[in-house]
Amino acid sequence: MHLRHWLLLVLTQSVWSGSYIAMKLAGQEMPVGLIVFLRYGLATALLLCAAPWNGLPRLQRRDWLLVIALGALNFTLAPTLQITGLKHTQAIDVSVLIALEPMMTVALAALALGERPSNLTVGALLLGTAGMLILSGTGFADTAAGSSNRLFGNSLFTISLLCEAAVTVGGARLASRYAPSHSVLGMKAAGFLAAAAFFSPVILSADLAAFSWKAWASVIYLAVLASVFGYTAWYRVIKVVPVNHVALSLFVQPIVGSAIGYTFLGETIGYETAAGAFLVCASLAWWQSRSLRTKPQA
Repeated sequence: MHLRHWLLLVLTQSVWSGSYIAMKLAGQEMPVGLIVFLRYGLATALLLCAAPWNGLPRLQRRDWLLVIALGALNFTLAPTLQITGLKHTQAIDVSVLIALEPMMTVALAALALGERPSNLTVGALLLGTAGMLILSGTGFADTAAGSSNRLFGNSLFTISLLCEAAVTVGGARLASRYAPSHSVLGMKAAGFLAAAAFFSPVILSADLAAFSWKAWASVIYLAVLASVFGYTAWYRVIKVVPVNHVALSLFVQPIVGSAIGYTFLGETIGYETAAGAFLVCASLAWWQSRSLRTKPQA
């Protein structure tokens, strides 16, 4: 694996770590629906600008409904849950919880095939869930949120990860038929249109001139860096990098996310935060190491 691939993975994970801070900052001023609408509207427009090089999606009619459903799930519902959750919890917390997503994806893939998830995956998810509960416990600064609010926020974010994992599993058919740039553009456009329809009252009543430059900068960050650069870099790297190396890069998010949350938002890292984060990250490390040992040799 080349150094440039590692650097691109680290950069991508760092950008996504910053997206939680951006969602939190934007959510302090803007309605949730407006943020989702602006983010994916701008991202879709930018991806369309790249169409002369990547081409426009030519999706078969039988896949339209799937693209619409996955787009609404991944780019409307999931970010809505994430931004809402971040109103009640720390960006540090969610940058840790992202480590649960690979295990959720494997478990959902097994269920989709009518199989029972392995004991290893179930055990790792239980350990990670215990870490999430400890992470959400008492000790959170009272000025930010109570422990019950923190648990609510972390639970919403965890549900959003289930949405993203479901899209990964459900989108396997699209991945086998279309270039990533085409399926992602189709789903982002679907997410944008779903947000426009669902949140239209909020969007139409918003006073865009009332929001500060921080809120607008946060939305631009989410659209340009997290949604366009992040996905483009991610799909470029996973073509040439082994899956286990990609999973290892997930550990960048808790480190970078904690540093950014502590530095720029003044978030706290109490004993319960450290203990919960350790369990969540340990669940991923244990699951990955055991999976590699039990994986059949080619």
